[in-house]
Amino acid sequence: GAASDYALRASVAASVAASADPLELLLATCCHHRCSWRDFVNRPSLRSAGLADGFGAAEFERLCRVSSRGVNAQESTVRADVGRRAKDVLDEARAEYLRSHGFEARLSTFVDASVTPENVLLIARRRRGGSEGL
Repeated sequence: GAASDYALRASVAASVAASADPLELLLATCCHHRCSWRDFVNRPSLRSAGLADGFGAAEFERLCRVSSRGVNAQESTVRADVGRRAKDVLDEARAEYLRSHGFEARLSTFVDASVTPENVLLIARRRRGGSEGL
């Protein structure tokens, strides 16, 4: 939810102030239905992703509400798949936010989806002097 966005903003701010290299970040995303348009870190990417003309707060709320359909590991319906894809859209926008602030960022999973679909891990590293990848 919004706590993930607060953590990402704080990480970007810390990376600007940090003297140590590299700054690394691991964030297990969850609670997408608790995200808020006001706090979301990368609203511009959602607007430019072609989701809809005039994508704004109301559409974001719908996207977050739909994401709650994808939390039951036992459910393999179109409805659950749409919910999981909504989560993916939000998580990819978060990774893109980090990339736009000088991080290498990728999404991975940390447990099999049969355990929980809330299994996405955002992995990021900021390098100031090197070019090593993740």
